[in-house]
Amino acid sequence: MTRKIFLIVFLLLVGCDIDEDAPDYPTGLRGFFTLKNSNPRIQISWYESASDDVSEYHIFRTTDLGQSFDSLSKVGASVLSFSDTTIIWQESFGYKIRAKDQSTNTGEFSDSIFIQCYKPSGNWIFSNYDSTTICVQPTNYSIPSTIYLNMGNDTLSSMFDTIAEMTLSSESYLDSINWIGSGWMIYNYTVLEFNEDSSGLNTVNYGRLPEYYSINLSNPDLGTISFSSGDYDTIHLVHSLNDCDGEMFFP
Repeated sequence: MTRKIFLIVFLLLVGCDIDEDAPDYPTGLRGFFTLKNSNPRIQISWYESASDDVSEYHIFRTTDLGQSFDSLSKVGASVLSFSDTTIIWQESFGYKIRAKDQSTNTGEFSDSIFIQCYKPSGNWIFSNYDSTTICVQPTNYSIPSTIYLNMGNDTLSSMFDTIAEMTLSSESYLDSINWIGSGWMIYNYTVLEFNEDSSGLNTVNYGRLPEYYSINLSNPDLGTISFSSGDYDTIHLVHSLNDCDGEMFFP
């Protein structure tokens, strides 16, 4: 009888030490879309839970703007980041995480983040000019320091035929939040005109004052180059999804 009482008291005492407190939720969840060796991925990271007995973190993902989250993966307590390679170009993905402790308690979810799978890396093609491209480097999002755009006729053969060239000098880098850059454009053109005594034709060169321009590549499908004065039409660009050496980012 005495042994039974001792066993009951022992179990009660042990039971009082059972941890039923859920771990604190992780904070500072953040992430970004990136291309590594032409492979798309979303990289997320977070700050560790304030609880000291965390055993693992559970990662959940949504593809419907947060209406529902599905379990994506688990990582150990010492791991504070995760790379998601199962994403789709131009889609949005949301993430949230929670901690689980050594007593199998699971805590509340962290705040959610949503990430758009897009960056303007690769070639942008002038939609009306087959031979010209702008290459955006995938590492630092720099564009060529000088861009030449030929306009007008290929040759001068008739009166008032014009060959024109835009020279766009960029400021080298795109804003990595809004994907907007800027620079200066110089417009030079050559016109076939009568000479002074109208006895023949001469080529006459003209130039205009420099013009400030903005390049906007925030739209995954259609980029623009616009000019501050409004004297020139907006130039449209198409994203080809190729890197600067022709390799497809998304095969």
